[in-house]
Amino acid sequence: MGGSAIRYDVRYTELSREYSNGARVANSTNMFESYFTNQLSFIYHIADAVTASLIVPYAHKNESFVNPINSPFAISNTGPVDISLLARYNLIAEHSFGNTRIFSLTGGVKFANGSTSLTDQGQPADPDVQLGTGTTDFFAGAGYLLGFENWSLGADLLGGIRGFGGGASGHVYGDNLNYDVTARYRIYQTEVNRPSIFSPTVFAALGIRGEWRGYELQDGVRIDNSGGDVTYIAPGIQIFFTPTISLDATVWVPFIHALNGDQLGETVKILSGAQIVF
Repeated sequence: MGGSAIRYDVRYTELSREYSNGARVANSTNMFESYFTNQLSFIYHIADAVTASLIVPYAHKNESFVNPINSPFAISNTGPVDISLLARYNLIAEHSFGNTRIFSLTGGVKFANGSTSLTDQGQPADPDVQLGTGTTDFFAGAGYLLGFENWSLGADLLGGIRGFGGGASGHVYGDNLNYDVTARYRIYQTEVNRPSIFSPTVFAALGIRGEWRGYELQDGVRIDNSGGDVTYIAPGIQIFFTPTISLDATVWVPFIHALNGDQLGETVKILSGAQIVF
């Protein structure tokens, strides 16, 4: 379709498993983190091959554990998160009967508008609970989509490059790379000879997704217990109620935690979204 769109996403991430240099160990303090994010995206079709997206997130972040004297501790934070602006250019966009081939490049920027002022007993709170990163960062990536008959196969890379800014109380995140390969199969489509306003089409999806993160820094010094790679298997479903209205949901289940040092790793990610194209 290639039109402008509005998209609403809900994302939940839970971390509750402890790892030491990639090997799972006991979570002796019952450390737990969760992030619940609502995200509104405005996608504008500038030209035949160019789209721009403004991504506006709003998050609730929670962290809890039992400290060495067996006293429970919890902290949370809610509010607007850093806004991102992305542009995508289709180098190749070929559509024929039953077949699609698209190759695109993406670039963008993440602004440092989210708050980094949360404190814990008078001290700066854990950077992971802050609403912003305190840095303006840049994105670059590429994507490829091949569609044929009832199938489509897509691959995406999106890298985040740390830009400028003092971070959250001297803490800055490292560069990152998100990657995925996903296959979709059309399992249901309304019969062509039965047209109606409500004409659902249903796709089942299965993907391999991953997140690589570089080392973080505190006051310019590398944090050894940071960074690494997590790889997920991601089943999902997408429903087009009409050609312009769709709903999708995906569950990310991690099966590789290649994390540096001692870290809390992801347990599950759940993502769902709705989109209207106009």
